[in-house]
Amino acid sequence: MIQIKKRLEPVEWTAKKATPGFTEYEAITELREALLEEQGYICAYCMRRIPAKDVKVDATSKIEHIKSQESRPDLQLSYANMAICCPGNLNDEAHCDKSKGGNNVSFNLHTAALQQSITYTSFDGSISSTNTTWNNEMNDLLNLNHELLKANRKEALSGIIEILNAVGWSKHTINTKLNLWRQRNTEGKYYQFCGIIIWYLEK
Repeated sequence: MIQIKKRLEPVEWTAKKATPGFTEYEAITELREALLEEQGYICAYCMRRIPAKDVKVDATSKIEHIKSQESRPDLQLSYANMAICCPGNLNDEAHCDKSKGGNNVSFNLHTAALQQSITYTSFDGSISSTNTTWNNEMNDLLNLNHELLKANRKEALSGIIEILNAVGWSKHTINTKLNLWRQRNTEGKYYQFCGIIIWYLEK
């Protein structure tokens, strides 16, 4: 995961919320588009590219309520409480917000503290947090160490290592690659699984 830098909500959502009688959450196109642009088209939790349609799942993205609608109905219309996620189904196994369901995570996606607590295992692509509670939530609620997610992260990391082996491990080259992976491309998109690459190059 990487820090999501929250923007102002789209004016269309502000107008929708002001509609008399509109008290129950209902997604609109402009809301989804704003979240996609805000996150650089990667999942808030696993960092897969969005849209990333999964087998047997019709949706290409899901608007996630970080504090669930079941537990915090007062936040169901709050843009600050929303993120966008991938469909959350790999090999018929749930992950990300699909796995989380009506539960809540205690960490804040919008501060640097979460990213600073995260570490990875270059051997197999596992993700973990130095904060015990957050680490348990990543594993038990979000299933972020699903075998395919680990394999995808490892593949992304192996790719950058292969490049560096070819061009050399100079400080300048490493910093150049690090800046590339920290930034969005010309289409406003982050590279998927950029978190593990940033972590590795920063080390």
